[in-house]
Amino acid sequence: MRNMIKKWKRLRAIAVSLMAVLLLLMTTGCMGNPRSETIVIPETESEKPANEASLGKEFQVKTIYPLPVSSSSEFLGWTNGEAVIGYFEDNVPQIAPSNRMQLFVPPYEQSKQLAGTTNIDLKILSLSPDGRMIAGLSESGEGASLTLVNLEGGQVKPIADSSNDIQRTLLSSILHWSNNSRFISYLVTGNSQGQMNAVVYDVVEGTTKQFPLPGFSLADRSASVMLSNDGSSVLIEDGNLVTMAKRNGDGSFVVQYDHPSGNGGSTWIDDDRFMFLGVDGTLFQYDHRNGELSVLLEKIGSFSVSPDRKLIAYTRNNEEAVYAGKLQGNNVLYQTAVYQGIVPYQMMWSLSDGALLVDGSKSHAATAQEIAPAPAADQERLRTFVIQFQ
Repeated sequence: MRNMIKKWKRLRAIAVSLMAVLLLLMTTGCMGNPRSETIVIPETESEKPANEASLGKEFQVKTIYPLPVSSSSEFLGWTNGEAVIGYFEDNVPQIAPSNRMQLFVPPYEQSKQLAGTTNIDLKILSLSPDGRMIAGLSESGEGASLTLVNLEGGQVKPIADSSNDIQRTLLSSILHWSNNSRFISYLVTGNSQGQMNAVVYDVVEGTTKQFPLPGFSLADRSASVMLSNDGSSVLIEDGNLVTMAKRNGDGSFVVQYDHPSGNGGSTWIDDDRFMFLGVDGTLFQYDHRNGELSVLLEKIGSFSVSPDRKLIAYTRNNEEAVYAGKLQGNNVLYQTAVYQGIVPYQMMWSLSDGALLVDGSKSHAATAQEIAPAPAADQERLRTFVIQFQ
């Protein structure tokens, strides 16, 4: 029996080594820059201590709150309390067409208009991670312009871009905040055809700067850019590639790492590590300090990390379900199905990590722990709700 166990362990070690070689071949740099990667394969559930492999230990659904649904509604996220902010372009029951920015508080049955936001019409909206401000982009013949809305006082502040006098065309379809709510970033056309510049607004200093991105070309794809908390690095996504670049003394960014990716997104964990979804559905974490590329999960469709970077919500390929887990090192612990019967296109953790906002297409809505309230007939296609955990 012992010989069989030893033989199985040797075979498994060989299999893991072969997998690492294959992953290394798959992750060869697409921009032609040599680099070193150490690929870390996650432990199996059977190898974890029993207290770490206990499924569902930390994720028990307490209550599910349905929210109003509209064909053109957009939920931006959570305020610094337990309220959810939504933006509505058409009429929703109890919401006037002109009152587009709405605040929903528990139990999320009623909403109220945010002060000072009547008739705000912005093309791209993004709520700060601390839930205090909304940034919005609009575009006119004079180029892209940024607007800030302070949720605590209701002040609306247009941001003048004095960083460059040349008219720029907006390239981003997503407006990103840094995780510490200091930097807002988006992409515009650069100085030559096909090139890109990163526009960065510093909330603390109140300044706007443009940084050239040499070697980057947009082609026909939309791209996004996200700054690290210290402002020294950026993540750039174009739907085919995720790229990490660091800023030089001259203000330009130089590529440090790139990897083929899908449309699942990427996010900073800290100033040196970031998480991204590979083109084959593998969820990776890359550490720039040692070149370590860790495999967190496989066959993943989408994911969302909590504000404190300790929890993760995710979906699996070809499954209509929402899962939750706890991030610890290079592992995802307590993996639990918390809602079944939906295909989410947006998941956002509350600031306290105690609730999850889910936006998606409804199927047979039933949670893993309890049955959700039956939706009305006009909510069959779209479903938005808050999962509150115990």
